[in-house]
Amino acid sequence: MVTASPRQTARYSHRMDQAVSNSQATRRSGALRWVGLVNALIAASASAMYVAAKCHLTWPEPGDSALSIAGAIVLWVLTATVAIVLLGVCWWQRRRWLWSGVAVPVLVVIALGIAAAGQPHFDQYRADFETVAQQLLQEPDDPYSDGYHRDLRIGRFDISYANVSSEGHVYFYDARDGLDILDNPGWVYAPDGVSDKTFNQLQLEDIGGGWYRFPHLVVDSY
Repeated sequence: MVTASPRQTARYSHRMDQAVSNSQATRRSGALRWVGLVNALIAASASAMYVAAKCHLTWPEPGDSALSIAGAIVLWVLTATVAIVLLGVCWWQRRRWLWSGVAVPVLVVIALGIAAAGQPHFDQYRADFETVAQQLLQEPDDPYSDGYHRDLRIGRFDISYANVSSEGHVYFYDARDGLDILDNPGWVYAPDGVSDKTFNQLQLEDIGGGWYRFPHLVVDSY
């Protein structure tokens, strides 16, 4: 029977330890890559949600826009924190950088750029708003209606409701703007102008062409 020398035994033991150590390092690297990938996918989902809400796409629902934007920002903060931790681990253990960690800020910047470029502006759909306003002004009085036209889609704007006031002004309420349930921003169509009292009371901003913007308005407060 052949017995191994002490030197051979030590060499074999060293190789076994090294193999175990390499296996553990491989598992740790794989775990880091999976965490980084899932983190990047969450950041990508948050970015898509932010862009969809800011660009007034059909999803999310208009009433959920503010919540979607806030949720996307929270997810960005969380994924950015995870990415920083992952990159710190890579630096500490002298591992290769995880591109999934770098992807998070890139996704955020791209989403902000797309949202800024794709967010609709009132002037883009001013003619559409004026067409609807003229239709509402020409409608005959209906004693069985409360006068409010709800859930309108004008261009890429969602209007929660529109109505004609006793002064003959048409009010449109933006369903997507505002960060809390008490906000009620929108626009007023008053081609003949508004009184100084109304202008000051509603904090109107004259945006030309018989249109005014208001930051907040309680229904029937006028």
